[in-house]
Amino acid sequence: MMKIPAFCFMLLISVLLPTTALGAEASNAIKLFMNEKRLVSSEVQPRIVSGNTIVPVRIIVEEIGAKVTWDEATSKVTIVKDDVNIQLTINSKTALIKGKKEVMEVAPIIDKGNTMLPLRFIGQQMGIEFTWDASTSSVHMFKKDDSDSKPVTGPVDVVDGNTPTTPPTTTPTNPTTPTNPVKPGDGTETGSGTGTGTGTGAGTGTGTGSNIPDPNVHLVQSIVLTDKELTVTAKDGTLVPTSMKLANPNRIVLDFPNTVLDEPLKKMLVKNAGELSSKHPLVEKVRFSNFNDNPATVRVILDLKSTADYKVQPTKLPNQWKATIAEHQLTVVIDAGHGDNDPGALSITGRHEKDFTLSMAKKVEQLLLQDKRLNVLMTRSDDTFIPLDDRVSFANNIQSDLFLSIHGNSAKATVSGTETYYNRPESAAFANVIHKYAIPATGFPDRKVREADFRVITKTTMPAVLLEVGYLSNKNDESAMYKDAFQDKLASALVAAIKEYLNLK
Repeated sequence: MMKIPAFCFMLLISVLLPTTALGAEASNAIKLFMNEKRLVSSEVQPRIVSGNTIVPVRIIVEEIGAKVTWDEATSKVTIVKDDVNIQLTINSKTALIKGKKEVMEVAPIIDKGNTMLPLRFIGQQMGIEFTWDASTSSVHMFKKDDSDSKPVTGPVDVVDGNTPTTPPTTTPTNPTTPTNPVKPGDGTETGSGTGTGTGTGAGTGTGTGSNIPDPNVHLVQSIVLTDKELTVTAKDGTLVPTSMKLANPNRIVLDFPNTVLDEPLKKMLVKNAGELSSKHPLVEKVRFSNFNDNPATVRVILDLKSTADYKVQPTKLPNQWKATIAEHQLTVVIDAGHGDNDPGALSITGRHEKDFTLSMAKKVEQLLLQDKRLNVLMTRSDDTFIPLDDRVSFANNIQSDLFLSIHGNSAKATVSGTETYYNRPESAAFANVIHKYAIPATGFPDRKVREADFRVITKTTMPAVLLEVGYLSNKNDESAMYKDAFQDKLASALVAAIKEYLNLK
């Protein structure tokens, strides 16, 4: 069951996201990047409230060149940029956008004297595009270029952390100066290292100018793309990148943490952007850079000719990473509702919804995996809590073709039946196919295909459906739903529905 009382959800969030001390950053702290420049608040840290990231007002509006004013008498915040005028009132979900009322999912609040605003709502009004990297708890924001007469349909592409390949609306600080954490000593630096350089630099330490390389940062020595695969090799260490897939234009972005480019690759950089030609039929070119210095990160971007996927290949060398690049494979995301300390509905016999949804999702996954034409991914494969926005971002970032969320419902003990929910018009056809197969498989009363604003089917960008299999509060529904025979039959039906929708015969 998707709906959670607001006070329960707020309590859950307060437990999951403890406040960190100033100057310290918890491993799960939310990190913000604007055109891949790290934004840091020295006062109040960004956090999640009711599935929305809220941030101190100045960390976002000043970065995009907007002006913010505060009216203490009315507790009103006004944000102005060009022809956009946004007025918000503390503790009110109603905002005025160019004089028109809009309802936000969370209200602005005051925290330690700082005004905290919902990031995505404000950013979207200002023309900001967002991607979410769940592996690093990072929000990546991209400003559209006001000077370009053509609309920007995808994120601004960045390779060096300072200079976007499409000019930003404001000139970045030191746009041509890469910030590399490892620099060879040439006797002219003014650092305080303890090395043995022979120059005459004015260093204040015991050395004479050379810096000590960080042993945890590894040199990337080669980036090679053949007509079949990409290989990235470091001098030592282990290479495990995080990735994003971006559209308009199509790109695969790979970030290798704790790495910097070795000298031969650094010499290929122009304004910290290097480029390699491609012989791969699906790749236009390869770009690379020293993308970030905290942590040190090498970014590799594959500019694609069309949609494509990568698949990591085994290698005997831990300092080497390989992946084949192939035509896009149809991808289906199966979402098992709830998990861990979000148990979902409690059944009439005391069992948890989260256990039913995980069991069902795994059965659907295993049947889908038998078809080699499909790439099947799960939002969770064990008893883990995954925030709703993370489930959405996961499916959106990999550009999934379909999203199916599985749930159990709860109401009066007399209520029984199967319901299928969708939100966006492009999801209606998928919802109808799922429902057509689910009803005979469950044998429960038909409670129809319905529209709803559940977050996982509202914010996803592909056809997305939420299936309420039956009512755990009903004795007959619940008795069937936890049986393997019932789950096996329903899983087969859902797989048949997915294949029919995708026209896989």
